[in-house]
Amino acid sequence: MKVLYYCPEFWSRHGGRTHARGFFAALNRLPTVAETFLYPEADAADDDPASSERDRRGKLGFLPTTVRKLVQFFKPRPDLTRALIERIQRHECDVLVIRTGTQYPSLRGIRRACPDVVVCLEINSAYLDESFPGLCFRRFFQQLEVNRWADADAIFVVSSYLRDYLEARGIPGEKVIVNQNGVTAEVTDLAGVPDMRDQLGIPQDAFVIGYIGGMETFRRLPEVVTHISEMRQAGHDDIYLLMVGDGSDMPAVRAALETHAAVLNGAVILTGWVEHADVPRYLASFDLAIFPFTNAYCSPLKLFEYLGAGIATVGPDTPAVREVFEDGVHLALVKQDGSDFVDRVLEMKRSPELRTRMGRSGQRLVLQEYTWEKNAQRVVAHARELVNGE
Repeated sequence: MKVLYYCPEFWSRHGGRTHARGFFAALNRLPTVAETFLYPEADAADDDPASSERDRRGKLGFLPTTVRKLVQFFKPRPDLTRALIERIQRHECDVLVIRTGTQYPSLRGIRRACPDVVVCLEINSAYLDESFPGLCFRRFFQQLEVNRWADADAIFVVSSYLRDYLEARGIPGEKVIVNQNGVTAEVTDLAGVPDMRDQLGIPQDAFVIGYIGGMETFRRLPEVVTHISEMRQAGHDDIYLLMVGDGSDMPAVRAALETHAAVLNGAVILTGWVEHADVPRYLASFDLAIFPFTNAYCSPLKLFEYLGAGIATVGPDTPAVREVFEDGVHLALVKQDGSDFVDRVLEMKRSPELRTRMGRSGQRLVLQEYTWEKNAQRVVAHARELVNGE
């Protein structure tokens, strides 16, 4: 079986790159996959930021930003459609896997030109919910977003919450398969990996709380900074917060740091983006990893990486997380109103035995059930059934 993987995120600098590269590498290792092809084949990013911005605006630059982005999001790209058709036909691909994002081909156009190819979608999030907060006529646009996926043969989602979301909007249940995120063993193996404490100026006897990921508004990281200040002010002045990543909420995070500067006294370190190959050194620096707040449907990739590395973790008490991990067994879950964040963190801080037990339990679960190999196997197995008409 030959598979074409369309995923611009393969070349990105956010968490989508981790998923894309882990999944694609796993595809290449599966004995049932004869050949794999990637599109785009190389990073097409423009080195000129001004030119890049002009390209993004295009002929619709005169429209208000939100309207322009909506039009660009919903209008299929004919050039992308042609490029995918050409590669399917040239390589005689059996399966096209599309990681959904903001650059979208016409599925109907692909199906007309390549009627025998099986089209699979990977959906990790509802773009409208994350990128257009406060959007008017939200339900109307959500339905439009789902309608564009209806021509796929199979849709792989990261949570049952997302599956129910699609089914409620008319996608047949037999098309939707829950396929949670995974990990790469190389990233989670911290044996012999030196930490970053000395390099970052963090005392070796500090209790380091670590976060790795994007800084989108819905992750509420300024609130986390405030909670760290509260704990230090209450006498836990050995707590340090190491935040690895960047994103749209970085200015708000920096503002929170300024507000609490007198109490924090340099105890919060922001690294910005780091290369994924360097992530193990940051993980090795953590006493406790956190990813406390997110959307209800999100299955945070970093939870799998934290736990795959055996690190005690605080995660969000959401439906998508609860269907994979058990509170008090694999990790500690915090309410999404933030009311018990401080209590759960301090509970973990006070008990090294609890951290060790949860870290080991979470690691066993992740490495046994949630690797990229298992993720890719589920996609390929289902695609093979469709290719064979089963």
